[in-house]
Amino acid sequence: MRPDVESGTDSKRTDRLQRLEDELDTTLEALRTAPGFAKSRHQTELFRVAADLLDSDEGIRVLAARASRFDEAGVFHQGPWDEVEKLLPDLVGSGLRGDGVYPTVEALSELRILGIARGQVDHPKLDAEAARTFLRAICAKNLDLILRRETEETRARPKIFARAWRLFELIGESISLAGLRETVVAEIEGLCAQRPIQTAAARELIERASQLPSGEDEGAFELYRKAIDGPTEAIREAGDPASYRRWVVGQDTDTLLAEARACAATLDATGLGHWAHAVLLRRFARTSPEHIGDALGLDDAHARATERFVEDLKQFVGIGIFPHTADSILGLHGVLDRSLLARDEVSKGLRRIVELDIRPDVAGRLLERYPDAAGLSPNAVLLSGCLSVLGQPLGVGQGRNPTCQAARGISLWSLHAPGQLLGMIATAARDDFIASSFEGAELRSNELEDVHGITAESVDPDLDPVSRLLVPHLDRIYARMLALTALRGEDSHKWVNPAIYGRWVTKGFMSAIQIMTHRIDHHENFVRHFYASHHPHWNDEHELIYPNPVGIMVTDVHGRLLGPHAVSLQRVAEDPDGTMRCYFFNPNNEGRQDWGDGVRPSVAGSGERPGESSLPFEAFASRLYAFHFDPQELGETYAVPSDEVKRVSEMAAESWGRAYTWVG
Repeated sequence: MRPDVESGTDSKRTDRLQRLEDELDTTLEALRTAPGFAKSRHQTELFRVAADLLDSDEGIRVLAARASRFDEAGVFHQGPWDEVEKLLPDLVGSGLRGDGVYPTVEALSELRILGIARGQVDHPKLDAEAARTFLRAICAKNLDLILRRETEETRARPKIFARAWRLFELIGESISLAGLRETVVAEIEGLCAQRPIQTAAARELIERASQLPSGEDEGAFELYRKAIDGPTEAIREAGDPASYRRWVVGQDTDTLLAEARACAATLDATGLGHWAHAVLLRRFARTSPEHIGDALGLDDAHARATERFVEDLKQFVGIGIFPHTADSILGLHGVLDRSLLARDEVSKGLRRIVELDIRPDVAGRLLERYPDAAGLSPNAVLLSGCLSVLGQPLGVGQGRNPTCQAARGISLWSLHAPGQLLGMIATAARDDFIASSFEGAELRSNELEDVHGITAESVDPDLDPVSRLLVPHLDRIYARMLALTALRGEDSHKWVNPAIYGRWVTKGFMSAIQIMTHRIDHHENFVRHFYASHHPHWNDEHELIYPNPVGIMVTDVHGRLLGPHAVSLQRVAEDPDGTMRCYFFNPNNEGRQDWGDGVRPSVAGSGERPGESSLPFEAFASRLYAFHFDPQELGETYAVPSDEVKRVSEMAAESWGRAYTWVG
């Protein structure tokens, strides 16, 4: 029956495509024959049909095949795209990300230029080479669309971005991208600087960059190419784990240490683990575990300290480090660098994971992303995930689901309560629930069936193992806490954040938004409190001891509101240039989004630690809408300069604040 069902589905799809194709031809002809004053009515109908065609690979090719008819018919008649020779590559990205009909018209404009570049469309004012130059320029300026980078905006507007991705894939089939490799390498560097636990996106970029024409400076790319191809000649010649293992068995310790140190150097430079490093570490765990620290590239002090934990390391490497879990090698390095095995609750917690009786359904989800040939046990996958989260607290990501609150919690616990985090992991894997206390009552995730949230089945399968395990439980508890506080007349996070995250969250709380009235009252007072509680010049130099769970309003490249988002303010400090900056953890997998009006977080080059994003204090404050603070450490709010407070409020009002009513 299955083939018949698929055939029927294909038939329906073909019928729909044919219907849209016929509608397109009819509308193009009606537009062509309409007088100038009447063309706008037919343009509206054509843009509707075109939008539907842009929703499929076949549909966009139908449009591209008719690009030669666009100008004659008057598709762009009396609009901003009418004079193709005057179009600017800088504006294409914002057009494709726009509202209403703009993304559709922008895509049609690019298809017209693609037709010129292919020689399928003759245009008196733009030749084929100029068209190709234009298309290469828009590719360089919209790498996120070429490379399908996930952001808050792509999650909020999936259809718009799917159309743009489809367009750039079509452009890439016909246009030489010479000179683009340097730009892609810069993108790889920015992504790897954040040291994410999940590295698939970075690896995919490296593979794509290898297919682009060589650039002038190949040194940077060579580093990343070696990170995935293998840093030594022996690894590259072997080509696969089994062949490399056969070579390893016949080598002496000094040779293997040299191989491992080469892998460790590449790991340190890029954050990308290699399967050969896993083969080497497993060999050392069996034959000479005292060398594991050296094989990981630890400094002398940390390498010697690991000798105290040889038995644990033998077990953790033997159970959790495999070619298919090589990304967790960076996590293992971080665990040792943080001296976490010296903490009883961590070493015991990890040993419990090794021996844990994992529920069959949980085991199935843990193994889902790994081929049978990997030969992994569910305990191996979970242990490798634990090593990653503990060793890379700022590498946790939310994936494609809106799970920023849960990701923020996992990161915070990894930093300040690793034993508690390991306990939650064990309970979730063995008993399929976690428990949290809220105002004297215990909430158990498995008893909250009526709560709408992310389920184990719907959670993003590309999340790291720990996040995939915990997110459904945390999301359910978080949703119930929000429901219990929804009618209190204030932002629920005032009570929910301290309850769900724990004693590290201070009880003082301010929100810029009046929940019941959807108004922003006295925003300048809100800004003054943030400065007086967090800026070293105005808060008596009290440093942040623990990450502060704050709420920001994410905006698009035009400064328009996309929605609230949970981040953790890690610290406030001067950057190397003397600018006071907010350094924060953004769990959305990509910390370099353009929030418009010059507010663009950076992830490297301004004093950021791996995994941090940062903004100048003023810019961060302009996107802030809620924060916690310690009332006992509040500075003098009146002393904060009025001109700076006013500037921050104006930046907020002119961006996300446009969606709210302002009072005072």
